[in-house]
Amino acid sequence: MPWVVDDTQNAIYDCPQIFHENGEPWVEANIYAIQRLAAGKNIETVNALMNHLRDYAEFLEGVGVDWRHFPNKKKQRCLVRYRGHLIERRDEGGLSPSTTSARMSAVVAFYRWAHREGLIERENLWEDKQQVISRYTLVGLKRTIAITSSDLAIPNRKRPGASVEDGLLPLSNTSRKTLLAFLKRQGMTELYLMFAIGFYTGARIETIRTLRLSTLESARSDPSIDNLQRVPVGPPTQVKTKFGVSGDLLFPSSIIVLLQEYAMSARRLVRQARATGEEKSLLFLTTRGRKYEEGSFTRLMSELRKKLMKNGHVEFGRLKFHQSRATFGTQLMRLCLETMERTDDAIIFVRDAMLHKDESTTWKYIRFVQSDPIKEKLSDQFFDFFSGRENDSDALIEDVINE
Repeated sequence: MPWVVDDTQNAIYDCPQIFHENGEPWVEANIYAIQRLAAGKNIETVNALMNHLRDYAEFLEGVGVDWRHFPNKKKQRCLVRYRGHLIERRDEGGLSPSTTSARMSAVVAFYRWAHREGLIERENLWEDKQQVISRYTLVGLKRTIAITSSDLAIPNRKRPGASVEDGLLPLSNTSRKTLLAFLKRQGMTELYLMFAIGFYTGARIETIRTLRLSTLESARSDPSIDNLQRVPVGPPTQVKTKFGVSGDLLFPSSIIVLLQEYAMSARRLVRQARATGEEKSLLFLTTRGRKYEEGSFTRLMSELRKKLMKNGHVEFGRLKFHQSRATFGTQLMRLCLETMERTDDAIIFVRDAMLHKDESTTWKYIRFVQSDPIKEKLSDQFFDFFSGRENDSDALIEDVINE
């Protein structure tokens, strides 16, 4: 029986839906997506949730188990088996720790909704537990918040050591220059410009992918800093930001000029001619004239890493675009701490420039930057120690402690 449009219902465009291999829809999951959108969730958030549920649906079909399979034997329950499946993929390097945690969390959230809607019984699902998380205030005071978590949750096991946003490390100045030069030589113009924006403004890729020609036109000079342009992003503009935060990105004037030249270049105009509707106004388009979706950009980054490795740049084997933002934030925080008398002034400036939702993320940059001199001294003195040039290990430790 063919599908037909129900003219009595309002259309929800771009709403993600999941279908089984036999063509039947996963009705409960699809209703979940519709209700999330109706509740005010943006389409990007719902797409992410449904992408996690799609992975879960593929797992269930692969092992031949229904999503309501919760026998008394715990290890046979579908959620417990999927949890083990995710952990195995993470340990093999197929999934990042953060994606593993987010995927399990999204699936449990779906089941919580299904239970509230009366679609499934709570028995044998999971056990809830109280968990305490920490946050930092503007002045660096630690605050704790109690939240409810399930025993199915997979902790995000981050690698030890200092890091900034999403557990990523910034690139060195040398690596940044090497990467940009490589992109330019390879003719990967769009990626070159995207990375340039990331390195010099700290914009997230979601924001960069949704920049429009009108965005460049809206740039205005900063009244207090020469050669700097303020570009409004977030609501009510069409440029998307994480959590829908509104604010101004700080663009060097030279970057604005570079983007304006690209906007009118033959390369981009050919892509624009292939685009349709509102996509014509996007700054960055694929060769087919389409907007860069998460999938198409992921493939572009994968192609870049392969080219880098093939040309001997093995240090970029795990390159993530978000490292451009981490690099900008680290450099900006270092500059602010050197030039501003008060730490909280530096935090406010960096928070606003990077559109952080709260200061706890900004504080990661403070701690990372402040640890740099100690790490540099450790590196130098450990070289001396292990090369036989420094025999007094107690003096080494004392010097580092007294820094």
